[in-house]
Amino acid sequence: MLNIRPLHPEELPRLKDFAPPDWNTDLSATFAFHYGRPYFYPFAAELDGELVGCANGLWTGNAGWLGNIIVLPEYRGHGIGLAVTKHLVDFFHAKGCASQILIATKMGEPVYRKLGFETVSNYIFLKAKQPVIAPETTGIRSIAPEDCGAIYRLDNSITGEDRRLFLERFLPSGWVHESAPGVVDGFYLPDLAQGPVVAENDVAGQVLLAYKLSHGSQTVVIPEANQSALNYLLEHGFQETARAPRMILGRDADWHPEHVYSRGGGYCG
Repeated sequence: MLNIRPLHPEELPRLKDFAPPDWNTDLSATFAFHYGRPYFYPFAAELDGELVGCANGLWTGNAGWLGNIIVLPEYRGHGIGLAVTKHLVDFFHAKGCASQILIATKMGEPVYRKLGFETVSNYIFLKAKQPVIAPETTGIRSIAPEDCGAIYRLDNSITGEDRRLFLERFLPSGWVHESAPGVVDGFYLPDLAQGPVVAENDVAGQVLLAYKLSHGSQTVVIPEANQSALNYLLEHGFQETARAPRMILGRDADWHPEHVYSRGGGYCG
């Protein structure tokens, strides 16, 4: 019998090899980092006493992200993925989320459509064949405590989500761009998954993206609506490798994808 239940902390190491190899992700580390936080809901699918699947929800106020939905290969095709996804949908409905959001894999997309998710846009995956020598960057500095309020307001205006609780631990190692002294118009958080770059204009976005590239990033994922970021990356030797749909249940968050110059991760946008 299938049992969907909260993931226990002692089970976290067992998730190390759950993710498909092409995800290049240590899922145990991701779950452990967020485990116990009020915005994070990790759970397990157990079949006859065996851990056969997992997923997590990321709650950002009026929106909920469904992420890391995985069923081990030998247990696929029996409705477990559908049951796991529906569990998350019900969880976010109970939270009163008007927007439920995910980035779908080809395998997962048919499952999500069965539950009413619809594609609203796509993310573009890009990779450089060799390390990029980015131009010299100016106008950026490390994040100071007094920047936090401006960063939260900027992030909310662009993502349409309240991500303060989620972002706060990543700020001390992050960077901001200033359009004028004390005026923050973009930020980069290198320690948040793949390192999001969010900015309200192309100057800030491209400077922060250049800084990200100059420190060795060879893969970047952007919303297709950000043509400026796409052109910039293509000009610097990146090639498109894949696309993945952003799928929504309910209404989409009031986001502005043209201001996202690098996404954070598949479970958080």
